[in-house]
Amino acid sequence: MVDATRAMLDELMGRDRDIPLEERTGEGLRYSDPEICKHALAGLCPYGLFKNTRSDLGPCKYEIHDDDLQFEALKVEYDGLPQKEKDKLGYERELFAILTQLVKDMDRKIERQKERAAKESAPRAATPAEQATLDAIKDQEREASVISEKLAEDGDVDGSMAKVAEAEALQQKWKELLDSYTQPDRTMSVCDICGVFVQSTDNEQRRLEHIQGKQYLGWSAIREKLQELHGRFGGAQPERPRSKDMDRERERERERPRERDRDRDRERDRRDRDRPGRNDRERSDRDRRDRDRHRDPSRRDGHRGSSRRSRSPVGRHGAEIPPAGVYDTSNGRHRERDRF
Repeated sequence: MVDATRAMLDELMGRDRDIPLEERTGEGLRYSDPEICKHALAGLCPYGLFKNTRSDLGPCKYEIHDDDLQFEALKVEYDGLPQKEKDKLGYERELFAILTQLVKDMDRKIERQKERAAKESAPRAATPAEQATLDAIKDQEREASVISEKLAEDGDVDGSMAKVAEAEALQQKWKELLDSYTQPDRTMSVCDICGVFVQSTDNEQRRLEHIQGKQYLGWSAIREKLQELHGRFGGAQPERPRSKDMDRERERERERPRERDRDRDRERDRRDRDRPGRNDRERSDRDRRDRDRHRDPSRRDGHRGSSRRSRSPVGRHGAEIPPAGVYDTSNGRHRERDRF
């Protein structure tokens, strides 16, 4: 309770409320201190414009604003900086981003309000009795037109012109009655500055209160300041106000593709381990053939015989090859060895 009361007094009267006025120099505070409102230093803090209204933006994240006695000296210090140093600090660019988003949101709200105003300002339907009156007048108008044409054919020009004038008067009466019957009880329009409804039944005092109200003045100040900053930052895409939550969310967005890649690699490795590769399949086939060969002797012998060179005495062209030593070709003639 004590802390809340102290915070309220600090906001209303300043932190140095107990110091005599002649001793309040503002020393010890700099424009760059975290509690100093950077939006107010840049020219406008929108969070204090709409208190106790429907457009209330909530509390500002900074504590010391232009209603503080020390703020004027801090504003003079900031305004004395070179423009290059101000651009480096980024206070004006941050304010430009905030005001741009606020105006976009308000313009979308104005469009919705105009749709609602158009529906409520639409002409109402005539009652059955009113429609009957309109139909009777329209019948009289048609009858006068028919008579006018007949008189013109008979050569009665004056009578024809009189009926024409009567038909025109009936047509004008029909239009006036239709407008009065279908006119809504009130028409509504929307303020293009602050989005407030303006009704046709509002008197001059009510319209004056709207022009002098917080919402109209606040949104006018926002739009004027945004127009001023747009001349400097309009060519660049304004940066959205950043916060720790937004930074963390942006970091998580950057990490998601990396996590998906890592998960994909792990899944591929797992499938490769579970599914034998080509070399593993070949090795398994060889092992199976070796086991079958050891079990079946005929396959084992047949395989051995097929792997060795044939020793059949039948020659290449079907001739029988004599045993070794039968012929001696050393002296150019055949000699049969002695056989024992």
